[in-house]
Formats: sequence, structure tokens, C-alpha cells
Amino acid sequence: MSYAPGSQRRPDPAARRPVPRTPAPLKVVMALVGSVVVVIALFAAGIVAERVNRKEPVAAAGTPARAGKQTAESDKAVKPPGIGDPVRDGKFEFVVSRVDCSRTSFGIEQLKRTAEGRYCVVSLSVRNIAGKPKYFLGLAQRAKDANGTSYGFDEIAGIYANRDTHTFLEKLDPGDRVTGKLVFDIPADVRLATLELHDFPLSGGVTVTL
Repeated sequence: MSYAPGSQRRPDPAARRPVPRTPAPLKVVMALVGSVVVVIALFAAGIVAERVNRKEPVAAAGTPARAGKQTAESDKAVKPPGIGDPVRDGKFEFVVSRVDCSRTSFGIEQLKRTAEGRYCVVSLSVRNIAGKPKYFLGLAQRAKDANGTSYGFDEIAGIYANRDTHTFLEKLDPGDRVTGKLVFDIPADVRLATLELHDFPLSGGVTVTL
């Protein structure tokens, strides 16, 4: 091959450029990261397989589903108040302590009061949480069976049942707590389910499960 006079062959710069190489430390780091990812993936797969063998529900993220526990907590949260639980309506706080449906009469001889069915006697306490005196009205209270049928307070039987204490018939000063009995005449084959307690006859009321 011949060259023109006065010319020289110049080497191609691209041909002599060194090929970039990944530094050795970076390769080591990448290898370690890859190994860690593989170990984590295998560990997660092992956990899922173990829970499947136990027939445990598994959430999308690989954690056990907590639906059962959450449902139980929700049921507990919405459980209605019952015997022994303090409840409030208006300016009164009530606590039902006992229900006895074994009586059919109150009083003696000529003053005897007999139930048409049977008497259910509800023992409870009432506390005045208002800033002024108030009267508790037995006639404002209602008892209900499982079908929602309502039964009113038997005032005369209530007087006999509370003959040893007149607290329900007296004015309650602020902070006073009294105990007494509410008496309901219900059919012999009926079982009470709830008690609806009121601050006064037209109040919203609060329900206690019996």
C-alpha cells in the first residue's frame, strides 16, 4: 500500500480507547445484594408455606389475616350494656343488679296485690348526676320481651316491693344514689329481654339487656 507524499497514517482513537470495566468492589457489592435478596425471598416463601400447612389465612403481604380477631373485637365493642353495667339517660345514672321473676303476689291479706301473670322484679340503683334535685319516676320505665312487646311498671306492686325503703318516692339531691325495685306484671310464659330506663317519660331512654 502506498501513501501520499508528506502524509502519515494516524491511528483510530476509538480503536485504542480502553473498554470500561466494572470496578471489583462494585461487583462484590452487587453480588452481596443479590444474595441478600435471594435469602429474603426464600425466607418469605418458607413462612408462607408453613402457614399454609397450618391452614392459617395469609394476607396479600404475607402476614396472617387478622379478620377473626378484628371481628371479635368489633363484637365486643358493640356489645350492649347488661346487668352490672352503669348506663345513663338524661340526668340519671342506672345500674341494674338483679332480675327475679319468681313472684306472683305482694302484700298480705286484704292488701295483697296479685299478678295477672307473674311479677318480674328488677333491682337497680339510681344516681342523680344533675346539678339540681330530681325525682325518679317508676312509671317512665319499660320492660320488653324478645318480640319487642312492652310492659309497664306496676305502681302498687312497686310500693309493696319497696316498703322497706322510700327512696324511689323521694327527691334525689345532686350526687345522691338510691336503690330500689321496679315491678312488672308479665304473662307467665313470657321472658323479659331488655329494660328501657328513662330520665323522664319523654326522654330517649337507655336499653339494658337482661
